[in-house]
Amino acid sequence: MTTAVLRVELLPIFEDNYVFVLVDETQREALVIDPGEASCVQDYLSEHNLSLKGILLTHHHNDHIGGVRTLQNIFSIPVYAPLKNKHQIPFADHYVHEGDTISLGNLSFSVLELPGHTLGHIAYWQPEKKWLFSGDVLFGLGCGRLFEGTYQQMYESLQRIKALPPETLIYCTHEYTEMNLQFCKMLSNLDDSPITGDDENLEIYQNELIHRRSMELPSVPLKLHIEKRVNPFLLARSLQQFTYLRELRNKQ
Repeated sequence: MTTAVLRVELLPIFEDNYVFVLVDETQREALVIDPGEASCVQDYLSEHNLSLKGILLTHHHNDHIGGVRTLQNIFSIPVYAPLKNKHQIPFADHYVHEGDTISLGNLSFSVLELPGHTLGHIAYWQPEKKWLFSGDVLFGLGCGRLFEGTYQQMYESLQRIKALPPETLIYCTHEYTEMNLQFCKMLSNLDDSPITGDDENLEIYQNELIHRRSMELPSVPLKLHIEKRVNPFLLARSLQQFTYLRELRNKQ
């Protein structure tokens, strides 16, 4: 039996979004996660001679679902979306929730409900590769804004991510890391900051980030074991601390 060769390709769209294409090199097949735009996916599939097998959606915001209907019409493939977003994403084929497993080709995913950014937000966990496709819950050195959910929901969602294996790679859908670095540096200069992260680790993180971005490389995927050392929203030790940080970040 031939072992599948799997990789994740990041397609940049808009100002700072990524569309993820999961490529099975062995079968020449692909899955797409959060296609806010269709044309980049079409071009990539055509250029690499890949067959699209399905689409996974984390939540209902248009920069994550804007290209879905076009791709459906062209490829006639199944679309998986959060059950709690059924009314906002009426064109999906399958609605999934906590504990569901999705198997497509050589990949299977567990569905995690991670509300906060939106009420129906889900993430897709690939246990063998330890890949988490987290939508807008966690970012490099930051976390998503609360558009629908509560501070408690977001705090608890981050705790779930934090509890995943340390070698987890987090595929978040925005390139916000440089902007969040400035917030972290501001935070470290506050006399009354409730978070005391490791300045040495943050400096190492900063140097690597600057190097990658200077070569026009993404900061994604994030390494969970590193984010746990420097991301203030993962360092928050209580709901009160998290709320303070999120409200402070909202003002930036």
